[in-house]
Amino acid sequence: MRKKAGFRLALPALLMMSMLVSACSGGTSGTSGTAATTGENGTTAEGGSDQLTTLRVLVMEPGTTWNSHQDSDVMKEIAKKVGVKIEYVEADENKFNVLLAGGDLPDIVRADPIKYQKQLIEGGLIVPMDDMLADKGKDISANIPTVVDYSKKNWSNGTDKLYFLPPQVQPKPGKSVQPITIGPTIRWDWYKEIGAPEINTMDDLLSAVEQIVAKHPKTDDGKPVYGVSMWQDWGIWPYLIPPITFTEVTGATSDLTAAKVGTSDFISVLTDESSNFWTAMDFYNKAYRKGLLDPDSLTMKNNDYMAKATSGQIVVGPATWAMGDFNAQHTEDGKGYIVVPAGKLAWTGQVNPIGWSDKSYSISKSSKNPEKAMEFLNYIYSYEGARTMYNGIEGQHWKMENGVPKLTAETLALKAKGGADYEASGLSLDRNIIGLGGDFVNPNDKQPIDLFTSEEALEKAATVLEKDFAQHYGAKYSGQVFQKMIDEGKLDTYTTWMNGLSDEEILKSTTVPGVVLPEDRKKQEASLKELAAREAAKIILSKDDASFDKAKQAALDSFKKAGADDFTEFYNGEVQRLRSEHGL
Repeated sequence: MRKKAGFRLALPALLMMSMLVSACSGGTSGTSGTAATTGENGTTAEGGSDQLTTLRVLVMEPGTTWNSHQDSDVMKEIAKKVGVKIEYVEADENKFNVLLAGGDLPDIVRADPIKYQKQLIEGGLIVPMDDMLADKGKDISANIPTVVDYSKKNWSNGTDKLYFLPPQVQPKPGKSVQPITIGPTIRWDWYKEIGAPEINTMDDLLSAVEQIVAKHPKTDDGKPVYGVSMWQDWGIWPYLIPPITFTEVTGATSDLTAAKVGTSDFISVLTDESSNFWTAMDFYNKAYRKGLLDPDSLTMKNNDYMAKATSGQIVVGPATWAMGDFNAQHTEDGKGYIVVPAGKLAWTGQVNPIGWSDKSYSISKSSKNPEKAMEFLNYIYSYEGARTMYNGIEGQHWKMENGVPKLTAETLALKAKGGADYEASGLSLDRNIIGLGGDFVNPNDKQPIDLFTSEEALEKAATVLEKDFAQHYGAKYSGQVFQKMIDEGKLDTYTTWMNGLSDEEILKSTTVPGVVLPEDRKKQEASLKELAAREAAKIILSKDDASFDKAKQAALDSFKKAGADDFTEFYNGEVQRLRSEHGL
């Protein structure tokens, strides 16, 4: 039963994932290249061909693990069912833009249509899928018709054609809370050692980190331990995402504006002193002055950060997927990083009727096999394909029992063990490339697509680390720790604001088109983000209150002079226009 609440816009909650470049992946594999598409002999698809088509997927996400597991059970099943091998072509934003400028793109492009639809469509870099949909995209048409219509209307650069399909389409919230992956992610064994004190503010978090570093100044092999660290190759991401659980403020289609979850009144990230940016400045500066900030924080790249996390040199991070392979290397002893309850918000329970739009898939005009690309996209939106990508192969990883799909004991044990063996299976390897959200219900068996979401599976598949964490809080699995706090009103979620709304009202409020920046505003945004990164370094390295205040005021003056408030005024005007046109 939903409790009554006001009818508010969900734009920040729905589009916050545009700020998460790799929400569910990690590791150190990489690939380069462009549109070359090859056939490989020796693998037979169900269609009877003995040739396997390699499809390259351009992802703006350095450091994925996808290409390291081409021999996994899931990859083999994709090859068997669709006749394709999927390879990632990784790129940061700079390389991504260089590839776009060159025009010769991989077969499939993963990109944010709000940012790139004009360039991709007007440049003739991607093709419409409409003609292929009837023959090659029947599951897409049947399972996500609302998304197809929305994409044609809002992501077609005014052509009313289908160019983009987002992953993780999730029209309704699930019934259980799965392990949280984003939020204060701390070394649980060390945190428990100091009594697992409540963390209500970022000052509380810093206090806990300080106590831990005092007890553990070095790793077992003598490397220095840093309380806090960050990376710099994701723009101003480290200044926007970590504070969210404490502020309940998140962005939508621009890094320069943000609003309370479930509302539509946006503030300037740079000039409003209550923003995540300024909350982060205060946190990192305090960490620096206490000697808790990694000295490489202002120059390090994401892969370097994850290498330090893998070595156990970082006490707290922003997400489980950011902490390298440390947990995978400690599956037996229960040591590891886990998201702990903190602040006001639990990063769970999202509803995404239009999916993770910033990771939408399109088919490149350069592809020599566009129909094969369409077949693969259809597979990831099919009930069979999505379940395979989450849970593995029917008869091997899960079986039907009295009409109900159940994970096998062996699969649950594999998940509970975690680590390299589980990752090598390919199960849930990258949710960014699964079309349907895990809580999407399969109407054929009335069960969620992802079988790991059931209460039984969550308990049986809990790792040693997750079990220890849950038991500390009197729960059976990690998500239940958060569920109890949500039920008690101690934590909100991204769907709390929906309490009391009908399904129709939720759909209406969560499908408001996002603001598309014109070219002049894109340039202004890029310039302001570069300015913010430069000013942040000066602020964070301030040695005392006086120098901090001086650097802060200088930055505020610079942001205002560069038009940050004007940008926010424009953005809010566009939000209200889009809401009005949407009937809100």
